[in-house]
Amino acid sequence: MNAPTCCLARIPANGKFWLKNARVHDGLCDIRIENGRVRALVPAGESPCCAPGLDLDGGEVRRMDGDVPVMAGDPADLLVTLCGGRTVPMRAGKLETVTPQETDGRRNVAVLDGSGR
Repeated sequence: MNAPTCCLARIPANGKFWLKNARVHDGLCDIRIENGRVRALVPAGESPCCAPGLDLDGGEVRRMDGDVPVMAGDPADLLVTLCGGRTVPMRAGKLETVTPQETDGRRNVAVLDGSGR
């Protein structure tokens, strides 16, 4: 199972989950995603321990539309670096699937396979 597939299995179908131990512009935090939006950023370790989510182990989370900080209320259109070092796009709170061998050569960003799943 490749990293995005493994991670997708940890995201509940209701679209409400945490990106835990995420590196953002000003340090580590836990990011709450709900219904395709960033709902909250709290210091790392302060999200409920039993809440569903992905532990990014310090992986970077940044907005797709530039170097603007990730903020509560923003759409969850993000680039997420998984614990294995692979960066995948998240659109509206859903990780895009990728084919394992394809990357675009820049910053280890995975290329979408075109399926939109």
